[in-house]
Amino acid sequence: MFAAVLITLAILYAAGILVNALVALLARQRTVTATRPFVSVIVAARNEEHNIRRCLESMARLTWPRDLLEVIIVNDRSDDATPAIVRDYAARFPFISLLSAAPGTGHLAGKTNAVTQGIDASQGEIIMMTDADCAVPPSWIEETVKYYTSENIGLVPGFTAIRYKNLFEAIQTIDWFALFTVASATNSMGFPVTAVGTNFSVRRAAYEAVGGYRRIPFSVTEDYALFHAVTSHPSYRAVFPMDPKALVSSEPCPTWKDLYRQRKRWFTGGKGMDLQSIGIFAIIWLMHAGIIGGLILNAPGALVALGIKTAADLALVLPGIIRFHKPSLLAAFPLYEVYFFLYVMLFPPIVLVHRNIVWKDRDFKANG
Repeated sequence: MFAAVLITLAILYAAGILVNALVALLARQRTVTATRPFVSVIVAARNEEHNIRRCLESMARLTWPRDLLEVIIVNDRSDDATPAIVRDYAARFPFISLLSAAPGTGHLAGKTNAVTQGIDASQGEIIMMTDADCAVPPSWIEETVKYYTSENIGLVPGFTAIRYKNLFEAIQTIDWFALFTVASATNSMGFPVTAVGTNFSVRRAAYEAVGGYRRIPFSVTEDYALFHAVTSHPSYRAVFPMDPKALVSSEPCPTWKDLYRQRKRWFTGGKGMDLQSIGIFAIIWLMHAGIIGGLILNAPGALVALGIKTAADLALVLPGIIRFHKPSLLAAFPLYEVYFFLYVMLFPPIVLVHRNIVWKDRDFKANG
């Protein structure tokens, strides 16, 4: 009985994963290249002196018309050389400017407060966002804007790849590809799940229609909160393309501690998911728990279920590896599977017990 239930769960899991992988890989979205809106790029930066130059260099190489572009770097109360570095670039590139964030009011805090003030100071019809430890490709704007084919397209998120030099960093890249593939596929199927602020854009009219961050309840994952606010609005939907020309690169978490804090923030920020999503995740948790328990007890069916699950996980990351030409990531996949077991099993109880989040040396109380 146990073996039959476990293998059934693994088959259902694999079926769902395969559907997501195929949809993400095969989906094609309509594009239009004639439109040329004014674009505002917002980057919140707190103590990023070691990363901000790479970000700014990528902004300086953007090929979007300079008269239709502004890049606003919002200094989120840094106490290092971040503001001075931005001022140097602003002096050389007039479309880049520095804005110092004032203390937040109401529920606005941390990065949400900085991004809100950046948007308030901007004038673009399309607002694009990335992080200070990211670099964007020169054609990032045109390769994103082309998906705003109609007024009801409110959001266009994109994929991000982690720069990797070792197995630890490669694991993070695989994890991001898996996350983005599911997010892209579910969005294409009409069930928008999430997006990440490293490669994110929103139509200003859609942002204002939901009241902006001042009307959206505080979340430690402000990008997730804005994505759900806009995709829940009856007038707007999102397009989430797997487009290599719009791929953003991000720095990896340098240590396991940093990775733990990042994933805990992500997991905690997603606690507001709907009941259907919670139910799906509960089934996934039970399957992983069953496999671990079955392997420990040498129960029949455990190895079969593990094989089905592993094959499905590989299928999920292959679209990103193929589309973005990252075959070297395959060497890290076995370790990724171990990491993924730990992630799925441990984070739900951790988040239930430890609700506070540490982010950029500041403590935040988890939402929900």
